[in-house]
Amino acid sequence: MELSSKLVKSVAYDPSTGVLDIEIRLKGHRRYFNVPPVVYENLITATSPGWYYTRHIRDAYPRSAEGAEGRAKQVLRMVTGKRGQLS
Repeated sequence: MELSSKLVKSVAYDPSTGVLDIEIRLKGHRRYFNVPPVVYENLITATSPGWYYTRHIRDAYPRSAEGAEGRAKQVLRMVTGKRGQLS
């Protein structure tokens, strides 16, 4: 489902598994697990889906970044302990 948000481009939700897929503009796809149906409903009906995502989803549920670029950034952060800066 496409959203009219500056941050969140589109979302897809599977209520049988609790998996929420979100496409973030300029950042790629994220997959969140164990998301209750009410959170998805609140996201798609929010006045500001980007605010709702940032406030209630981004750091609240386990996730995976899809694609090599997202995984590479995660590995770099684990290795450096910072936001992509080598010491």
